[in-house]
Amino acid sequence: MKPRLPLNNLNTFATAAELSSFQAAAEVLHVTPSAVSHQIRNLESLLGYELFERLDKRVKLTSRGERLFAELREPFRDIYKASESALHICQGNELSLSVAPAFATRWLLPRLESFYSAYPEIKLSLTATSDVVNFYRDDVDAAIRLGNGDWPGAESIKLFDMELVAVCLPSLLDSHQGALSPEQVAQQSLVINNSIPDTWGAWFASAGIELSQPLTGMQVQSASQSMEAIQTGQQICLIDRPFVERELASGQLVQVCDHSHHGNRSYYLAINQEAVDKVCLQQFRDWLLNLCL
Repeated sequence: MKPRLPLNNLNTFATAAELSSFQAAAEVLHVTPSAVSHQIRNLESLLGYELFERLDKRVKLTSRGERLFAELREPFRDIYKASESALHICQGNELSLSVAPAFATRWLLPRLESFYSAYPEIKLSLTATSDVVNFYRDDVDAAIRLGNGDWPGAESIKLFDMELVAVCLPSLLDSHQGALSPEQVAQQSLVINNSIPDTWGAWFASAGIELSQPLTGMQVQSASQSMEAIQTGQQICLIDRPFVERELASGQLVQVCDHSHHGNRSYYLAINQEAVDKVCLQQFRDWLLNLCL
């Protein structure tokens, strides 16, 4: 049966009603605001009544508009889910992943060769960003983030706990004739990562040390810059132990003292609820969890 009202007009109406904005609807539908307005006007003309009240910077449904939207909301959501499912079937071997930069460079990338060897057919696309993940906005299948596991639209799986350790080149400890106490660390030149403020303060506090004066050292903006800074041989940096396991095992780096700070955050694989059935995502999840056991 051919619908008496244009489906394109109805879709535009439902999108504008969901967002309470012609401008926002235009951005979602990839058309101009005037095109949205024109389609709504056409639908109102066919119906013989207004669907929206035009306000200053937004629109508001009329009572008749609310009734129509209530009837259209679920059918259009079902159509959206069906189209997403069809796309996932067509793109079954394509996996998009958003990863925090430090996790990507210091932990994931060095291990990906084993994943590609096990699953050569999977096309993995990585985006390195520290932005807060929101699967209602971000077009990715999964993300790896440090936090409490609570992200909108996500099913979160814990990988491992944060464990901050103080590390440096072996030559620095040699000059001090061995490991330092946390009190002695406070007197050294430290690498201060401004992207994760007050981590040194939390590390010292967990060691029971109350700092009496500001810390001194080199200011950087990322974990990778922290690692570069300690290559001078005079700096101590604070970093997650899992990110430097290989360097510690090989002796390229040494832990300054035995103390470490776990905090209350962990690294999680956050899976988009719309992508949980993707086989390639399940394979990546299992591979990742096997590494973290």
